[in-house]
Amino acid sequence: MTNVHPFPKSPKDNTVKPHRKDPGPAGGGGPAFRLRDHKGDLVDVLMMVIQAGGMYLIPTTDRPDSDLPTTHLLRTLDGLDALTDAANVLIYDARRYPADCSQEAADALIGKGKQAHKMMRKLYDMLPSDEFIMTMDSYGPDLMAEYATNAAIIVASTFAMDIMAYYDELFIRTGKDKRKAMFRDFQGAYREARDECFSRSEGHEFLIKELSSAHRSLQRMWKEL
Repeated sequence: MTNVHPFPKSPKDNTVKPHRKDPGPAGGGGPAFRLRDHKGDLVDVLMMVIQAGGMYLIPTTDRPDSDLPTTHLLRTLDGLDALTDAANVLIYDARRYPADCSQEAADALIGKGKQAHKMMRKLYDMLPSDEFIMTMDSYGPDLMAEYATNAAIIVASTFAMDIMAYYDELFIRTGKDKRKAMFRDFQGAYREARDECFSRSEGHEFLIKELSSAHRSLQRMWKEL
C-alpha cells in the first residue's frame, strides 16, 4: 500500500495494557481512553483499531522478500481478526451500558462484522495454494492472488472504518476520548487505503471482463472447428 500515514505495527498481544500516563503515539493529542473488555481488563480500543492496520497495510517496499503469494492475504485475515477483537470490546461496552449506547448501532456493527468475515472466507477459499501459484506456468493464479488480496484489504479496511464511525459517535464527538487529531489522521489513512484498492479493483474488473469475453469467443471458435 502507498498510504501516506504509516500505521504502527501491532504487537502479538493486541491488548493495550493500562499505564498511569500515556499520551498516545507521537503525541496523539490527549491521554489514552480505555474501556473494559469481557475479562475486565482496560483496553485502548482506538489503538487496537490503528494497530490492526499495521498488520496488513504494509507498503510494498517494506514487505519481506520471503513473502509467498498468499502471505499478504493471510496478514489481512489477521488484521480483520484484530479489528473484530476491537469491535467486540465496543459491543460488550454497549451491552453493559444500554442507556448510553444505541443498541441498534451495536447490532449493526455486529452485522457488518459477520458480513466482513463471510466475504473474507470466500476470498480465502477461492485462492489456490502457494505451491500451485508458483508452479503454474501461467499468470492466471498470480492475478487471482492479487485480486483476492486487494479485495480482502477493501473488506478489512471498510470494517475498520465502520468501527471508527461507531467510535467517533460515542467517544470522539462527545469528548470522552481527547485524541481527535490522531483519530482523524488514521480514519483518513484507512479511507485512503480503501479508496486506493477500489481504484485497483476497477482495473481487475476490466481485465476479468475482457478475459471472459475473449474466452467466450475462443469457445465459439473451437466449436466451429
